[in-house]
Formats: sequence, structure tokens, C-alpha cells
Amino acid sequence: MRRLVILAAFTLAGMATAQAGGRCSGSHCYQRVDHPPVYGVVEEAVKVRPAQSYVRQVPPVYARQVEQIVLRPAHRVERIIPAQYSVVAEQVLVAPERKVWQVTRDSWGREIGCWVTVPAQYAVQHRHVQIAPARAVYEDIPAVHGYREQKVLVEPGYVTEEHVPAEYATRHRRVLVSPGGSSWQPLR
Repeated sequence: MRRLVILAAFTLAGMATAQAGGRCSGSHCYQRVDHPPVYGVVEEAVKVRPAQSYVRQVPPVYARQVEQIVLRPAHRVERIIPAQYSVVAEQVLVAPERKVWQVTRDSWGREIGCWVTVPAQYAVQHRHVQIAPARAVYEDIPAVHGYREQKVLVEPGYVTEEHVPAEYATRHRRVLVSPGGSSWQPLR
């Protein structure tokens, strides 16, 4: 558009010169026309940041866990209760009832023999007797519990590689489309 405006201006000026009594007239007359350089805008993709790779190490995750443990298991204890004794007094027969021949003198001095009954003789005797036998008694002892805290692995660590793609941007750059110059064009 701008070129047409410039061209039209030169053409009008040349015609004015020819009509004003210049030496050239008709179709054999030319005038010099200068053409300015023409610039345009080019859109291009430019790498702003190159592609990159990162190695990232993710540490393992641990947690504390509390668990109940048996410090001493339940068990049964045997206790022996000894036999119980007591002293018992009892009357025992020392000599049984018997008949003995007994000779005596009466009041006139005569000897008289008779069978005489001798009563039984008893004595008190002490002896130890068992009043309760020995026996076993069992006692149940309950378990003793405690708590233990330990470190447990929740998630193992790992290594990951992350790729970040290159980043591009669109840039506009002014470029020379036509260098411009000058040419001869016929006058009209």
C-alpha cells in the first residue's frame, strides 16, 4: 500500500514536470523511482530452557509401633502342704484280768488257798496320729505383660528420575523482506 502511494506521488510529480514544459514527453520518458526496504515480522519458536533430568531419592518412611508383649507367661505353682499330726492319749490294756492262786493265813494261823481274780490293768499311752494327709495345692499365677516400642518400616525408600521437557517460547523477529533500491519507470 505504501509502495503504491509513493509510486503515485512520483508519477504525479513527473506528469507535472512534463506538462510544465519539460524536455520529455510521451511514452519514451522515464523517471527514477526509489523503493525503500521492506521489513516483515517472522514468528519463530525459541528454546528458553533445555530438557533436563533430575534424579530424586525418596527416603524410607518409618513409624513407631507399640506392641504388647508377655514379660512372664502365666504358670501354675505347686505347693505341698505337709501331713498334720496330733498326739492322742488312749487307755491301753497292760495286763488282762486273770485268776491267780493265792495262799493266805487266817486268824487261827491256818493256811488257806483261794483263786483270786486280779482285775485287768490299764495304762494311758500317748501316740502320734495323722489327722490330715499331705496334699498338693496349685496356685495359678497370671501372666505379666509389658509394652515394647519399636521402629517399623512403613514405606521403603526409592530413587526416581524425573524428566522435564525443554521449554519453548514464541518470539517475533523483524526481518528484511526486500532490500529496496531504485528503478526507472515510464512516465504516464
